[in-house]
Amino acid sequence: MPEWMKLIDELGPEKIVSVYDPVVGAMTHKFAILDIPLGGAKAGIWADPGIRGASRGAVLRAFGKAVKPLLEAGLILGADMGTDAEDVVTIYEGAGVLSTSTGLARQKKDGEPLEDHATGYGVVVAAEAACEFSGMELKGATVAIEGFGKVGGGVARYMAEEGAKVVAISTIHGTTFSEDGLDIKRLLDARRRSGDWAVERYEDAQHMEREAIYHLPVDVLVPGARPYVIDKDNATGVQAKVISSTANIPISDEAEEILFQRGIHSVPDFISNAGGVLLGIVDVLGGTADDVFRALREFIGPLTCDMLAGAHKEGMSPRRLAVRKTREKVLEARGGTEPVLTLEDLLNLARQRLGLLARPELFQVCLQPQTPPSGLGLACSTIAVLSGKDRVRICSP
Repeated sequence: MPEWMKLIDELGPEKIVSVYDPVVGAMTHKFAILDIPLGGAKAGIWADPGIRGASRGAVLRAFGKAVKPLLEAGLILGADMGTDAEDVVTIYEGAGVLSTSTGLARQKKDGEPLEDHATGYGVVVAAEAACEFSGMELKGATVAIEGFGKVGGGVARYMAEEGAKVVAISTIHGTTFSEDGLDIKRLLDARRRSGDWAVERYEDAQHMEREAIYHLPVDVLVPGARPYVIDKDNATGVQAKVISSTANIPISDEAEEILFQRGIHSVPDFISNAGGVLLGIVDVLGGTADDVFRALREFIGPLTCDMLAGAHKEGMSPRRLAVRKTREKVLEARGGTEPVLTLEDLLNLARQRLGLLARPELFQVCLQPQTPPSGLGLACSTIAVLSGKDRVRICSP
């Protein structure tokens, strides 16, 4: 049975779809914590993530046609699990809607698309700030990373560049662990040829079950797969001092409190993994790759320190505090008496917040949005290809 079918059998379609509700909230939290007045959304395509060629294009175009009214209303799409920037282009083509993207996510850096760098780099920035807060340096710290796709690979790359020692990486096939550290350059080169199997086939290392990644004796843990992989039942087994996630909501609320009480510094996931959101906003505003990396450093690092310090002062987990703050911002926006902002006004605010100069012609290609009266303006959605039958299903617009 293919791995994607095993996932369906393990979770069931209804459970997978139900996970989208809190993930939608996580997207809104990302924008609110950055003080960018956009709402959040999430969507999924029920299909085999491994489909390629004409079949993949047909599914993506069908999805684009299904969400055309949302795109015409100003919804902005970005890639997520199982998709990339090229897939997003195909979706817009299927909808017959002109995207506001400049193609920044597809620009190459060191031979890889920028989208393969942004989120991973942000996770490393958050981890470094959390390490400093906890009294240790990222340089020389041991790191375990869940996932070795475009995000996990980016985390591994920048962890190594910062002098951290990546000792473990897991994929759906299992966990590979070496106390002496893994050769990240070698793994990245091998990944281009054999994908996730590059980790499983890595020699001179121990090979364990994939769940072992959460309980290894490391300084930094990077959860990066499904939601709620760390819960109240296994949180006591986490040995890391710092957690910086690539995944959305990888830790349950109960587990967050357990980790906090144990003195483990867990960066709120919607701060550590906000790199993709920042890339998307910089893209729409006509910024550059340098602008993306600057924004990641100037936003994610200070936000991490603020939340960890605030949590210590308030006596609650950092995520609980961050959610409280973002909810206050959202409720204030929804209950305000100010008129709903236009698309151009929203982008102007985002440009000011990020300190960017947007290209005026970008506004000429944006269709008139039918912005909901929430005070938040547009929604920014990420699209994930989920395992399932070859049909399109809109999980949550």
